[in-house]
Amino acid sequence: MKRLLPFLLALPFAVACAQNNHERRYELRPDPDWPLAIELGSGDYQIVPSESNCIAVVYEENTPEETREVEVQIGSGHGQNTLKIAAPKPHFHAVIEVPRKTDLRVRIMAGDLYVGEVEGNKDIEMGTGNLELTAVRPQDYAKADFSVRMGDLNAPNLKTGKIGALRSLQTRGPGKYRLHAYVGVGDLILRTDKI
Repeated sequence: MKRLLPFLLALPFAVACAQNNHERRYELRPDPDWPLAIELGSGDYQIVPSESNCIAVVYEENTPEETREVEVQIGSGHGQNTLKIAAPKPHFHAVIEVPRKTDLRVRIMAGDLYVGEVEGNKDIEMGTGNLELTAVRPQDYAKADFSVRMGDLNAPNLKTGKIGALRSLQTRGPGKYRLHAYVGVGDLILRTDKI
């Protein structure tokens, strides 16, 4: 907690840290008109809609030593909300709650990322691992593109295009949002509504 204190005191919004013996929760009430930029170290993450209008990070660790090795930075300013998580262990798991209507920009080094029913623009890139997007409705997007450099692109309700080792898919629709998803090495899974 000592690492976070100077950062938290500088925030223009109230930040609460609730915890029990194993669970840690960091929370911020963001500016609702600003996008959320997320940078994630290696680990297993879920991004899901929040029941409130807050951005929250929830994770569990078994020992105080493990907790001290996790760094969470969460803030708001200069036209965007930001979240950074650095965890040294690949088995680290966290749930990230965001307002249901949120524009997302996510960068993750390695691991697994699940993105739930969050409405808005999405720009998601992963180095190595598995990316799963759920409730993707093509009609919500003016343009959507998905690509995997090495691995599989699984979109059972959409036609996929393959060029050599590169697997890619582009769609256009009547919606107002933009969706970009890229995986360097791994699998990209789209859970889509049927068109």
